[in-house]
Parts: sequence; structure tokens; C-alpha cells
Amino acid sequence: MNSRPVRNARVIAVASGKGGVGKSNVSVNLAVALAGVGRQAMLVDCDMGLANANILLGINGNWTLGDVLGRHCALEDILQRGPGGILLAPGHSGTGIGSTLGERDRQWLAGAFRPYADSLDYVVVDTGSGISLETLGIVAASDRILLVLSGEPTAFMDAYALVKALTVKHGCAEVSVVANMVTDDESGRALYERFAAVIGKFLAVELDYLGAIPEDRHLRDAVLRKRCCVEAYPSARASRAFRRLAERIVQTELAPIAGGHRFFGMEALHGAH
Repeated sequence: MNSRPVRNARVIAVASGKGGVGKSNVSVNLAVALAGVGRQAMLVDCDMGLANANILLGINGNWTLGDVLGRHCALEDILQRGPGGILLAPGHSGTGIGSTLGERDRQWLAGAFRPYADSLDYVVVDTGSGISLETLGIVAASDRILLVLSGEPTAFMDAYALVKALTVKHGCAEVSVVANMVTDDESGRALYERFAAVIGKFLAVELDYLGAIPEDRHLRDAVLRKRCCVEAYPSARASRAFRRLAERIVQTELAPIAGGHRFFGMEALHGAH
């Protein structure tokens, strides 16, 4: 039987070509902003190099996804409530969660998330930076790839390298883009247009611009306070931008695709590969 069940949750993988472009801040604030517009959201920290979503939210816990993979506990044992009622699945630095895992471990992890496929509206996955096999595998296992783009030259080219790797190795044909740490909406749009021009010359990828997050001292202040900007400074420029981003995502009729099915292990259940 090849038909797949309809699931409610949509998987959004937040990705970047390199570190230092604010990817984790985007992931955390987007998840809380989605909750703020009335959606049930889960934030999954799959950044193996530096799992820090719990720190950005000021949440402490003893268990992580590494413990779930190690069969020390169940997923529900590590989940914690965050701002707006989001669920957080804390990550563990150094844990291999992705395409380099054995088949048995991948099925185990997918099975752990599967019960939440109907009760949630969105699963926001904070992925690792770069183009490692683990990162590419996680990003490809989503319904929407959300690329965090920065104007810094090396970050710009690394973002191109990430899109190219996703296209060549995983057949990903659609990527959404958010311009981060820009001066204003106009500069964010200009940055996106430059990136789209480069992509259009070499790759058959459809880009979708979702907006810009401005530079804002409140983001740094929120990190120092171990709170997300949307919660700590709701009227800040960045917080307003995150809410607009969440609203755009909610307004989009995002269909469940093969990538998201892989996240929940539904393809394996129904004979697809």
C-alpha cells in the first residue's frame, strides 16, 4: 500500500550555510511566534555542533534527544513547555541525528515523533550549519526549507553551497528565504534579489522570499537574559518581524510532502523509499 495518511503537522527546517548568521535565534523566535498566532508548535534542536535552543529559552533539563536515541528515555520524557506553550525537544551537542544514523536508529527517532504528527501544527527544526551529511539529511526531511541568509560574503556563498548540495544530493527544488540581520526591509529584499540572481544562473531551484529580520539590540539583550526576543521584547522591531514571518507561514497552504513524511517515518511505514 503506497498511500500515505494525511498528517496535520508541517515540518520547517531552519538552515544556514555557516554559523553566526542567527539561525538558532530565528528557529526559537519563529516557534514562539507561531504559538503566538494560535498554532501548536514544537521546536526540535538538531544542531549537533552547538545545541543551544534550551539556553536561548532559559530552559534547563537533564534529558536530550541523545538520551532518546540511547534508549534511556522516551521523547515525552525530554519535552518541556516553553513560551507561548511551545514544546521543546532539547538537543545534545555531538549527537549524530541525521543521515549518518543507522536505519534502526532513524526508524526509532521517527517513531518517537510520529504520535505528534496530528496534534501539532508545526515542527520547527533547528538544524546544524553547513553541508555535512547529517545536516543535509535533516533539512531534506522537511516540508519547508527555511534558509537564513546573511549579507556577509562568506555566509552568502556558503548559503549558495547549501542550496546546491540540497538540490544535487536530495533533489530539493524549493527553498524559502529569510534575510537576517539587515538594516531594514528594503536592504533585506535587495540581499534576497542578489542571492536569487546567483541561484537562477546555476540551479533549478524555486526560491520564495518570506521577509527580513532587522538588526536589533533587543535580540542580543534577550540572549543575555536567556529569553527569546518575541517574549522578552514583544514590541521590538525584530519581534514584530518574527510575527510577520509566522503569519506568512500560516497563511501559506503548505502541503505535506515526501520530506516531512520522512521526518515522521511515514514513507517507511507505507513502502516508499
